[in-house]
Amino acid sequence: MTCEPQRTPSLIKAILNNCGRRLPPAWYGALAMTHTKIFCISAVLFFATPSCGEDDPKPVNPCGFDPPTIAGTPATDALASSPARCGQPAHEWIDSPNLGEIVGVDFDDIYPQDTLMLAAMIAGIELPEDPVYDVRVQQVLYTTQDRGQLVEASALIATPQGVDKTTELDVLLVLHPTMGFNDDCAPSNDSDIRAMAAIFASLGFVVVAPDFLGLKGTGVPTGFVHPYIVGQPTAIASLDAVRAAGRLTADVAPDLCVRPRALVFGGSQGGHALLWVDRLAAYYAPELEMLGMAATVPASDLAGHVMRATKEVVESTPLAAAFLGAAADWYGAADVNELFKLDLDPTVPELLASECNPDLRPDNLEELFAASTILAAAEDTLLDLEPWGCIIKENGLTTTSIPRVANDSDSYGILYVLGENDSLAYTPIEQQAFDILCDQGMPLEYLECAGANHGQTTEYAMIELFNFLMDRQAGKPMRASTCTRAEPVICLSTP
Repeated sequence: MTCEPQRTPSLIKAILNNCGRRLPPAWYGALAMTHTKIFCISAVLFFATPSCGEDDPKPVNPCGFDPPTIAGTPATDALASSPARCGQPAHEWIDSPNLGEIVGVDFDDIYPQDTLMLAAMIAGIELPEDPVYDVRVQQVLYTTQDRGQLVEASALIATPQGVDKTTELDVLLVLHPTMGFNDDCAPSNDSDIRAMAAIFASLGFVVVAPDFLGLKGTGVPTGFVHPYIVGQPTAIASLDAVRAAGRLTADVAPDLCVRPRALVFGGSQGGHALLWVDRLAAYYAPELEMLGMAATVPASDLAGHVMRATKEVVESTPLAAAFLGAAADWYGAADVNELFKLDLDPTVPELLASECNPDLRPDNLEELFAASTILAAAEDTLLDLEPWGCIIKENGLTTTSIPRVANDSDSYGILYVLGENDSLAYTPIEQQAFDILCDQGMPLEYLECAGANHGQTTEYAMIELFNFLMDRQAGKPMRASTCTRAEPVICLSTP
């Protein structure tokens, strides 16, 4: 197949001459594209991006992925056979050869290398090197599972073009921040998310950017609210998206050598998702090798954040309400409205099902929560309310009943990045969470960006993120400072 970029220099020049404004940060924050001139990227790519036709036959791929494997040891089998928690109906993980199967491709375009270089420059994204390759970006529908049923989810898969067939490529799994709570909010339909995936892939990765369950960008509607900040379904869909990348590249680029090895990057909600991918990879996808991960501003101690958000109105109060409203549906807890003010119209679950950016910030707690919820939070007994306390604890990395069983290599580790002034994923709570996770045996390296708030931290730490991931890919041992919490520093991409 041949996809020649259509050059339109005069139009691109006109666009660049009008790229002077900056967009305000989104309410969900923590993606590198925030606080940058991202509105120009879509316009530049629109005028410089062709559509692609059918693929020519290619020789057999010398690399490839093994068939999907679920569990396989006594410890992992125990979870796979009984993953339900908090009164959820019993089910098992399905050990199916269809996991990761591509069932549809929607968006399919080539992003030229020089246009990606221009887009990265406009957005102010600091990369370890300039984009190298043209990139093919496809929005795919793939098979995953949810509560004992095979289901479909969507993702972006970005594949570098023109790579020498002797070059071995790894997967970069990119996990998005809060984008919304229903299918209309799917990140894979966002032109800037597509551009971000293409920019990263141009460095020589197969980039996988899953939408997560309930944020389906194509195909038949999901039928339920996105299980927001719920660990199991998010990690499962993400790992199956990596499997889908192996299947897709074997089909559309069989002479491309893609290894079943993954680096993972995620910010905010994506940071929480990343830590769940780390937790469940050994259980759910042991045939995949995790090389290293970089999480920014995650809500690891979910219990700590929810308790804080229900004792007083803080920046995280709306997201705590969104978590409770969305998680209840996934766990089958029918009485979620007992947590909230009785006469809310629409209710929190109804808002999540209909809006991407619902206004859930109250002037006072009484406008949002039931008196019993406020009292329980004030008396530190909120976690004793069932099933709510169980749901909160099971989805926090510091409190879940699911132990970490990974057998880490000397080079594997997770960069844990916080912002000194983060009032959303509140830094003092996450500092303590870092210590707890280290005590549990997680190989963490700490970085705190001086002066950074929630939305700025990922942007400020971009160079450190890439350097850390490149070291993990190269097999360099983790530093001796692993699990040592340091003072804030001026991160290398700080303006």
